[in-house]
Amino acid sequence: MKTFSIIFGYLKWHYGQALISLSKVWGNFLYFILDFFSLKLLLKNFFDPWKKLNENYPKNFNFKKYLYTFLTNLIVRLVGIIMRTFLILLGITSCLLLILLYPLSLIGWLFLPFIVFCLIFYGLFLIIF
Repeated sequence: MKTFSIIFGYLKWHYGQALISLSKVWGNFLYFILDFFSLKLLLKNFFDPWKKLNENYPKNFNFKKYLYTFLTNLIVRLVGIIMRTFLILLGITSCLLLILLYPLSLIGWLFLPFIVFCLIFYGLFLIIF
């Protein structure tokens, strides 16, 4: 009788408290990915130079130096845009992958006691026969 009490207690925990905790864990994963890739900050600073690298314009107007500075700053900004685009796409892909894996883990968690039960009986069947 105590065995059934343990089994029912486990099933109550498995489909109750643990299921809620599983959803909280996946929410924490999503928060981590959003924070790790800092998507909000990347979007806010999308057109800034990469690593804040830039050249200062000369005080005296010299066309060659002015053009050199302009092109250097333009290239650094383009590198920043390319890198931020790559990081934003990587972050969005990670979020989508996490969102797609959540239902699979939820289904796996719901069927896990049944799978364990079947595997125990399958193992006993292999031992006996």
